[in-house]
Amino acid sequence: MKRATLPQSLDPADLPRDLPRFRHWFRYPLHRHDFQPLCAVRDERLLGYYTAKPLYGLLDAAGRVDKSAGFNGEIAGVFVPSPARSWRQAELFFTKMPKAQVARPDGQRNWPAIHAAAEHALHERLG
Repeated sequence: MKRATLPQSLDPADLPRDLPRFRHWFRYPLHRHDFQPLCAVRDERLLGYYTAKPLYGLLDAAGRVDKSAGFNGEIAGVFVPSPARSWRQAELFFTKMPKAQVARPDGQRNWPAIHAAAEHALHERLG
């Protein structure tokens, strides 16, 4: 199956306006390339698009993310079902993965493992 891309009608810049609490979990702008297609396991039909990111474990005294604390294994994501016409159909989702698997030995985020955890959670949720 050809890799599906986010429809042009969905501009990630509109997410903060259309999805409540988006800014609480995603404090930076998202782009089209941040979204991955989610396909059904059995027939590879497109279910929608998602993006996910690992969360840090602590906030500092000013309420900002304390990156020195490292990742805590929690994942926050946005899922929009297909066919979506608006971000108003999108929803936040959360899952967990083993803390030790969030980052690679070189300290970089382990995106394949993060995406696998997000996809697993979405597949369980969607049935």
